[in-house]
Amino acid sequence: MVTFCKNRPEGFGPHSSLHPSIPTTCFLDTILTPSATWFYLFLLPFLLPLYAKSLRSHNDKRASGSDKYVTDLDEAPILRSEWDDEPTSKPGFFARALSALYYLLVVAMLGMMALEIARLSMADLGIGLLPFTFGGILVALILRASWQAKVVRLFNITYWVLLAGVMSVKLVAEFQEEGGKERRVKGHGVVGNYPTSDEIIDVATIIGLEAVLGLLEFGGWSRLAWY
Repeated sequence: MVTFCKNRPEGFGPHSSLHPSIPTTCFLDTILTPSATWFYLFLLPFLLPLYAKSLRSHNDKRASGSDKYVTDLDEAPILRSEWDDEPTSKPGFFARALSALYYLLVVAMLGMMALEIARLSMADLGIGLLPFTFGGILVALILRASWQAKVVRLFNITYWVLLAGVMSVKLVAEFQEEGGKERRVKGHGVVGNYPTSDEIIDVATIIGLEAVLGLLEFGGWSRLAWY
């Protein structure tokens, strides 16, 4: 774990040498925070049978040529008839606005994660396995955009809740971290380039984005099939 974390005054193990009641930031950045993504990706193969079934159902409906409604997570219901190849209605403004907000917040989330990683690196504190979280966020984004189903929404909601949970633990640890408002580099006695107060703001912002993204997954819920 020392490979992923450097110059952290609380140590590198699970328990802080400065405050035994809280975990070290190294443990949080290397084990706890990535664990949400590990769990999310571990569950991903269980969605594949439902995805295959959804594709077969969609293809069967198209082959039947019967009138049907095709729903989209970001669009109003669209009526397709056996005489039409194009939708007869356009997405509602509110649905499109929620969709745009969702994708905008995902970009903001990626930006905040990149900012935290960059500042940890510049402060020579090590970045743990935080970059691993980018993979989970991108998977959630791809699933949301490509598969319109309630099961996907629930899958993504689980991920946002897990991420918010582990980041909340990190936030509490940052609040309780000893050393005042600034992080001191171990062995050098100088103030680091990433004060704890700044990291608290960054982590709190990330938690807020995750909470809003979880709520936005319910947008257009009533129009979606389960898979």
